Amino acid sequence: MKILSRTFLGENGFNTYPHMNGFVDGGRGLVYMRSFPACRKLYWRDLERGEEKMLAEFDAAVPGNSWDVGLHTHRLAMILGNQAWIMDLDNPRDKKTVYTPKPGVELDDLCSLSKDGKKLLCGEHHEGANVAVEIDLESGEVRELFTKSWYANHFHYCPYDENWVAFSHEGKTEEIPDRCWVWHAEHAPEGKCVFEQDSEIPGVKLCVGHERWCFHDASGYAPAYAHSPAGKRGLYEVFGDGRPAVLRWKSDIIWHCTMDLSGRYAAVDTAGPIREEPFTEKEYAEHLAYFKKHDQAKIPIDGDVALLDLETQRYVYIASARWSKHPYHPHPAISPDGRWVTWNDDDPNKKGVWLAEIDLS
Repeated sequence: MKILSRTFLGENGFNTYPHMNGFVDGGRGLVYMRSFPACRKLYWRDLERGEEKMLAEFDAAVPGNSWDVGLHTHRLAMILGNQAWIMDLDNPRDKKTVYTPKPGVELDDLCSLSKDGKKLLCGEHHEGANVAVEIDLESGEVRELFTKSWYANHFHYCPYDENWVAFSHEGKTEEIPDRCWVWHAEHAPEGKCVFEQDSEIPGVKLCVGHERWCFHDASGYAPAYAHSPAGKRGLYEVFGDGRPAVLRWKSDIIWHCTMDLSGRYAAVDTAGPIREEPFTEKEYAEHLAYFKKHDQAKIPIDGDVALLDLETQRYVYIASARWSKHPYHPHPAISPDGRWVTWNDDDPNKKGVWLAEIDLS
């Protein structure tokens, strides 16, 4: 593995959320957004030629900072101003609202578009309930998949098998012992937790979050954070079919993750410097204290972006990145063709979205 180049794509740019796809044509293109004083603009960049075109412009006052491109289509989905809408990337003026919730119901700002671009998965927040809603974009039919009384979000299709829907038990990570859930009409019609979060100490749970479901199996990668009061911390693979979770990469500092189509490579950002671990207890405590202090005070945090080879247990440092509130977490993403990694940086000297060309050989 090696980094061939790093390219800055423009000031105040940012990528979409990690479990949503921003790449087009398998990785030949990337859709990203830039913020301006009065508006936000969506761009499509040809990664091979370096050319780009503006797709759409939105009023800065209308919320909506994440989008999903169907893996095998030129359709893009987005939640904008409490409505779900679809854009044809080949004809960006052809964008239309496909779903508006009932009065008093709030759409989650994250959505998931099926690979063929024919179904859209959304989350609805009702008073006392959280509902997964699937919209058939061909017929317009809307159906409720399931409801939870607790705070459920991060609904997204498992790209390996879209009959599995991943979702999260959201909340303060130190207080949530069952973060990672899935739903399946046959195998888990009420949903089920797929990660026990057991640490090495009986009765002590890992602090888990920012899971993303995989392309190579009915599974997801989920970081056990630095906040975890006991080990083993790191990047776990969890499974929809009942297989026990497997620690794929031991680390005290992984924060967000995504993976390539094979599942062998993962792009991560961190709550400390990436390096050959383990840290000493003193080093770990220092990194955790730094992170907690900055996170609680809402002060930007400096971390690293890295590419992990989960088979050889080797890594490549990609960049340092500063992160603050959404959408400026680094949120690295690997292109489907394995040629590119993108990430966000909130450092005022290099604030925007970045692109690294990579060689996985």
